[in-house]
Amino acid sequence: MTTTNTARRVTQTTVFQSGNSQAIRIPKEFQFQTKRVEIVRDGHNIVLRPLASTVAEALMDLPALSEPEAQALATAMAQLDDLPALDEPEWATPPQAQTRKRVRA
Repeated sequence: MTTTNTARRVTQTTVFQSGNSQAIRIPKEFQFQTKRVEIVRDGHNIVLRPLASTVAEALMDLPALSEPEAQALATAMAQLDDLPALDEPEWATPPQAQTRKRVRA
């Protein structure tokens, strides 16, 4: 059973066992829009905060590309072939011919 005091947004809910862990029911008005949360003990309080998604997690949540979208992406990427690879260190690229000016003392 959940009771709510809307003036202060204080809500009571139930605590239960889920396997070897203790769990709580989070009412709809407090639900997270993320798959992961951070839990922090602050004195007698326990605080839950949403964790930001990693780029990999965000990409996995995207819908698959349609065939025309995949072809457009392939075309766009082909135009970038003249750029160095992201994993290629700068020192691996031969330096441009440099001319040095002599300084006379």
